[in-house]
Amino acid sequence: MLGRETVEVPPFVCFFSPGDPLRFFNYAKPLRPVGAEPDSLNDSLVALRTAFRTRDRMPRFEFIEEFAPDLGPALVAAGFSLEERYPLLVCTPETLRPSPPIPGLTITMLTPDSPAEDLLACLTVQREGFGEIAGDLPTQVDVDDLRANLAEDGAFLARMEDVPAGAMMYTAPFDGLTELAGGTTIEAYRRRGIGAAMIAAAAAAAFARGVEIAFLTAASEYASGVFQRAGFKWYATTLAYCEEADLAGHGDKVTESEVAASIPASAPCRDS
Repeated sequence: MLGRETVEVPPFVCFFSPGDPLRFFNYAKPLRPVGAEPDSLNDSLVALRTAFRTRDRMPRFEFIEEFAPDLGPALVAAGFSLEERYPLLVCTPETLRPSPPIPGLTITMLTPDSPAEDLLACLTVQREGFGEIAGDLPTQVDVDDLRANLAEDGAFLARMEDVPAGAMMYTAPFDGLTELAGGTTIEAYRRRGIGAAMIAAAAAAAFARGVEIAFLTAASEYASGVFQRAGFKWYATTLAYCEEADLAGHGDKVTESEVAASIPASAPCRDS
């Protein structure tokens, strides 16, 4: 995502999207395992809340449970609520399994030179696939941003009988890693194997760029099973915590569809 702001509030680092208040684009992570002594976090959490609220963002955390097992209870004691638990899955070139052919399905890898209508179709499918929480219909600015991001990121558009049906993205490779994110299909085409096919295509393209490990968070146990059949394996658990008092104005209730609606970075992939 273009223009991401990074702010360190030790022992945390905060990531903000200046142009998008969607909770999944604005969150904090621990820089080291913390939480065993909750009182030691008091001053840091005050500063962190200030950093979020001055930007009109909801205080929120995302982190790997196994990395900081004591942080969750410490956050609850400080007034945060558990938003969701996501299975974190990983895949390597050796474990990736090709997807079986699906009649009528074509998957196009998008590039900075792709036609504007393909980029718009990709963004539109994501908005429709993730529902109202994903925001308004994409604009020309969104299309231009996606085109710019494709210099490093990867994106795929799935069509069934030439009709846009699904989308998938992966982040720019870094140190041999990439995250597959923002994967969804529109409702009429779900549970036909399209999601698994897009995951396989995206992972294969990332591995061709030298990626050694691709990872993703699954939005449901069903999605986790689909992705495991594509060669992904459970590795850890991602936890999300938010400040309950700040839910108003940022989506009054955390629903299953909202939890899935992160586009594109850090996005749980849906049961497609």
